[in-house]
Amino acid sequence: MWKIAVEDKTVPISPAHEGRRSKRIVMRKGASVVVNLGSKPQRVPCLIVDRSEGGFRLRGGFRLKRGQLVEVIPGDDELNAIRCSVVWIGKPGSKQDGEIGLQAL
Repeated sequence: MWKIAVEDKTVPISPAHEGRRSKRIVMRKGASVVVNLGSKPQRVPCLIVDRSEGGFRLRGGFRLKRGQLVEVIPGDDELNAIRCSVVWIGKPGSKQDGEIGLQAL
């Protein structure tokens, strides 16, 4: 962690990855993502790649935007849908292509 002085105050600065990295649990479990397209919700199958206490990394064939709200339904357990926000989208051609990062709300 670094510190910088701003107007006679010391403000701690941490690298971006320090605050958001948490223990991840590899899952490789089937799931669905419910996306609201207009006024009609659509359920899209996906794979939970891993999970942390704050969210998920999913792989699937969906087109989402950062900040979009979705619900993750692990397996066929519709009663345990988890509301999330899209925080990152894998870049095409990268090893994260087809993956999204979700933060649980």
